[in-house]
Formats: sequence, structure tokens, C-alpha cells
Amino acid sequence: MRFIGLAALLLLGACQPLPHPFADDRPPPNSDILTPPDSAGIVVEIVTGAPEPAAHDLAQAMAIALQKEDVLASTEARNRNSFRLSGSAVTTEAGNGNLRVTVTWAMHEPGGKTLDQQESNSVMPAAAWKQGGPVVAVLAQQSAAGFAKLIETRAPTVVGGLDPLVAVRTVTGAPGDGGHALTSAMTDALRHANLAMAENPQAKPNFIVEGWVEMSAPDAGKQKIKIAWVLRKGTGEQIGQVNQENAVAAGSLNGAWGLTAFDVANSAAPGITALIEEAKRAAAWS
Repeated sequence: MRFIGLAALLLLGACQPLPHPFADDRPPPNSDILTPPDSAGIVVEIVTGAPEPAAHDLAQAMAIALQKEDVLASTEARNRNSFRLSGSAVTTEAGNGNLRVTVTWAMHEPGGKTLDQQESNSVMPAAAWKQGGPVVAVLAQQSAAGFAKLIETRAPTVVGGLDPLVAVRTVTGAPGDGGHALTSAMTDALRHANLAMAENPQAKPNFIVEGWVEMSAPDAGKQKIKIAWVLRKGTGEQIGQVNQENAVAAGSLNGAWGLTAFDVANSAAPGITALIEEAKRAAAWS
């Protein structure tokens, strides 16, 4: 990452063009920031026993439901530290052309050990089960919160009162679920850079991270995306900024961002942590 000094010690900017598809700009493979045990590491597998397209729609619905629980999940990408969430569906006749669908979800550690299992049940028209779509999402929503809590309890605990407290505000301007996904991903990235993160909305952080996204109009099948991360003191005074930009396929970020948000956050997080360290040194933080 390349840093550009703007003015004095506390005003530091970082600018890094992000080659598509963001992942190329992530830190080295052995970096701790790449391996959070909670939200960024869950891969949802295609549900077995379900017809297409319901099998894929169920997996995607679970990934989205987990993201809404502040857990960054994806159906497409994994690394060696990813948790794995599998699902198996069975159906029974419920009368009047309906089926009772039961999905057994199982969360597995990176090494393969099963951590927990949950069942989701729903009665729906047989035709709807075959067609997939939004009607099957309830089978994911029923279990997502429980799995999110399970994974979050495995995150490392930061001892409060020893380090400055950092809060990430909701990212604005992003299409699809990018606002939520980027906020969650950046919180995870900074937490696993050993920063104390503000979990309580009433907390008074020493540093605040704000982010916003700008998307250009589609042109020749591409869109330019610019992401700005601003670090402020708890009083609101700006310390510095990290900027990212890239060209992506038009409309490719209009839905679930998945691990793209993870790549973006892990690319920008080292710049933000450098700004925090500079601010701490300037203030003789102890």
C-alpha cells in the first residue's frame, strides 16, 4: 500500500487503485487480518436434496440473512480459515398441493468438525418449492441468527480500557447490500488488527471510521467505483483518509457483495490502522 503525506503528522492519506476483483489488493496470505474467525469466514454451500433453482436460492438467502446479522458470508469464495455452512432438505406431503420442507443446517469448523445443527421448517406450494425464489428465504431466516451468535462467540475478546476505542459508522452510497456488508467487513478487519471496537451504540469512541461509495453510470459494460474511508477523532475532527477505486462489471454490485466487501475492507484496513497509530503517537497515547 502506498501512503501520501498530506500535511503534518496527523493528516495522512492512502491511495491505492484496486485491480478487479479487489482480492488482488489484499494483505499477504499469512496476515492475521485475513483470517477473522467470525463474519468474513463463512461459506454457505448449495443445499442438497433441493431442486434447482431452490438449492442455489436457499444458499444465497442464508448468506444474505447472515450478512444482516453482521456476519459476512458468501456462496462463492473461501479460504483455509473459512467456516462452512451446509444444508440438507427433505419434503413431505402437506395436502392441497403443499409440501412441508425441512432443511437441516450444519455449521462446520475449517477443520471439518461440526459445531452446531439447526432445523428450519416451512409449508409452501409444491410449485413454489420447485421454482425457488423469495418464498424459500424463510428457511434461511429462521436459523441465521442462531448461527451468527454461534460464530460471534468464537471471535477473540478485546480487553476494554487498555486501548483507544474505534467505531465504524454505517457506510453510505453503496448499491445492493454494500452499506451493511462493508460496515461489517471493516469492523471485522479492524478488530482482527487488534483494535478495540465499540460494540455498544452508547459507547464514546476515541476514533470513528466513516465510509461512502460512489458509483459511476454504466459505460461499455463497466462501472467505476470509488470508496472513501475517513478516520476522525471522537470529537469529529478529521485525521486522514484512505481512498480506493476500481472498475467493475456494470450492475455486479447491485445485490449481495459477499466476500467482495471482505476484500475491500482488508485492503483499506492497513491504511486506517496506520492513521490510528500516527494519531496515537502524536497524542502520546498510553
